[in-house]
Amino acid sequence: MKRKSLKEELFVAVFWSPFVGKVGYRGAAAAITSDNKIGKFDILPEHTNFITLIFDKLVIHTLEKKKIEYEFKRGVLEVSDNLVKIFLGL
Repeated sequence: MKRKSLKEELFVAVFWSPFVGKVGYRGAAAAITSDNKIGKFDILPEHTNFITLIFDKLVIHTLEKKKIEYEFKRGVLEVSDNLVKIFLGL
């Protein structure tokens, strides 16, 4: 029986409200860090399906071990099949 191979990266798409005028992000990432009502959390490859409101800060950890940081008041983060969609400035 063949085992499904695990993907070792996420594909991330960050969208801003058009009225904010900030640049989003589209690309691969090793992990995502943010905060929700419960506290700080991380999204890693093969994360279960997940949706949450996020607040204050988002960090994209790239495959090159760099950090891309966004500051905002609130947003929505959704994860499904290693695809992370993030909507900021809502």
